Amino acid sequence: MKKKKGGRWSVIFLCCTLAVPTVAAMTGAYAGTPTAQQLAPALATGALLGLAHLLLRPALRLITAPLGCMTLGLFGMVIDVGLLYGCDALVEGFELPGPLCAVLTAVLINAVCAVAAGRR
Repeated sequence: MKKKKGGRWSVIFLCCTLAVPTVAAMTGAYAGTPTAQQLAPALATGALLGLAHLLLRPALRLITAPLGCMTLGLFGMVIDVGLLYGCDALVEGFELPGPLCAVLTAVLINAVCAVAAGRR
């Protein structure tokens, strides 16, 4: 049975949107239970990251394919972290605590998308 492509895109967008506040909460960026004012910039960053993953990531992966081959695909993680920092710079009120948070977010997004959306 063939899967619809539109469902895959929505799963990727949803994974990106929810991964940013999830990792922020896991790494202790919020003191106590996060409020709506604290979650809004993280959700906006996640939504922007979702759009970047759908629109920019395929082109960047194609352009950097030789680097991806030389690093056995690990350069894709560099692209994901770079997209996350780019989205972080565009959204006011959200700041990544450090590179570990960015790498954890990229790993979470790729793991969930690989399982849920069938992305390689």
